[in-house]
Amino acid sequence: MENLNGYGDKRNVTIGNQGVDIAAQRADDLDNMALEHLRAMRSHGSLTRALDLASASGGQALRMAKAGADVVALDIDDYSEPFLQAAGVAGVAERCRFVQTDITDYDIEASLGQFDVIVCQRMIHYVPYNVAIDVVGNIRRALKPGGQLYLSASGLESELGDDYAGAGQSVEARYELLSSEMVEKHGMHGLVCLYTRDEIARLLEVAGMEVLQVFSSAFGNVKARAR
Repeated sequence: MENLNGYGDKRNVTIGNQGVDIAAQRADDLDNMALEHLRAMRSHGSLTRALDLASASGGQALRMAKAGADVVALDIDDYSEPFLQAAGVAGVAERCRFVQTDITDYDIEASLGQFDVIVCQRMIHYVPYNVAIDVVGNIRRALKPGGQLYLSASGLESELGDDYAGAGQSVEARYELLSSEMVEKHGMHGLVCLYTRDEIARLLEVAGMEVLQVFSSAFGNVKARAR
């Protein structure tokens, strides 16, 4: 299978055709930041809880469980069987749980309690900006005091922005299909809202988060750490 990008990722598309399951193949820089934070907390004797939001098959959730956290993997599609099987093989099944739900209609704190770390990679661009504000607000309420969010979105300045109909629109109105070439290459079907770094920072701030760091990957996707 041909590599999807310079990272060597393969095109293993998610169940719902919402992009590629990158976390099953590798931990990226944002994943590693979350893992480092969890390990630092564990080194001080803290019991930690982590949520992998839009987890797909739960690659990052498994890494966080191996780092010592009690973990919930949450996705709109049902990956429960392969995830829990993988957790059993890794010897962390007792620290892992899978929840299938639509995060746009789910109260995280009321249903699952609060977390020290929430990772939300490659999901927020699948909802309109006004819905994204609500999702991040939902996440904020589900973080413990001092808890951290690790969030990424597909970037307007990445190749996904080539011939993207929303390129000239404000982020509030931007919700369009990718070009047919990008849909085929990345398996990203449906409407998306691509982001710049400034727009992700503003999204987090409007939702009540304190932005700690915003940066772009070599591919051009936007990543942020907030509390």
